[in-house]
Amino acid sequence: MKKLSLSLLLILSLILSMAITGCSSNGEDSAETSAAQSQASTEAAEAAESSETAEASETSQAAAAYLGISFETTDLDGNAVTAEELFSQHKLTMINLWGTYCGPCIGEMPDLEILSQRLAEKDCAIVGVVVDVAGLEDTSRLETAREIIADTGVTYMNLFPWYTLMEAFPAQFIPTSYFVNSEGQIVGEAAIGARGADDYEALIDELLGD
Repeated sequence: MKKLSLSLLLILSLILSMAITGCSSNGEDSAETSAAQSQASTEAAEAAESSETAEASETSQAAAAYLGISFETTDLDGNAVTAEELFSQHKLTMINLWGTYCGPCIGEMPDLEILSQRLAEKDCAIVGVVVDVAGLEDTSRLETAREIIADTGVTYMNLFPWYTLMEAFPAQFIPTSYFVNSEGQIVGEAAIGARGADDYEALIDELLGD
């Protein structure tokens, strides 16, 4: 009986020992898993924060890179145009202010189209601004502007005026043309009055340093 009791005690002791060892092992595994998960969460959070910081830095640098004339408007078909998009595409952009009521403005437009073709080879462009057409809702004058553009053979972009137009380009007469570099800064003097393609090209070459 004592031998049986002793054997039973030994078996129970062995089972208890295995149970304790098993619990200890599971606890260690659980702790290790928890620690790993915590570390992974921390690393993911740090990576996300780093990514957000990098994106914010890139946005800030992009904003700081362009400090020139700023505006938003549309072309005569209603497509959105911003100053930065417009000017950053070329070394020099000629902004030609004109009106549907202005004979000299209309008279120089065929020459401006010729100039536009020449300037494409110099990484320059012409953009017209029709100062007396308020927008797409100004249907009568918009139709007149479109007819003038078609009749004079103009293919370069034309824009509606925007609220701060006269702050950016304070012309007292039309036609008047301004010259803007890729950073949105006006360079040289405004060209007041109508001119021929050769005269404009000589002026632009001078501004380009050619």
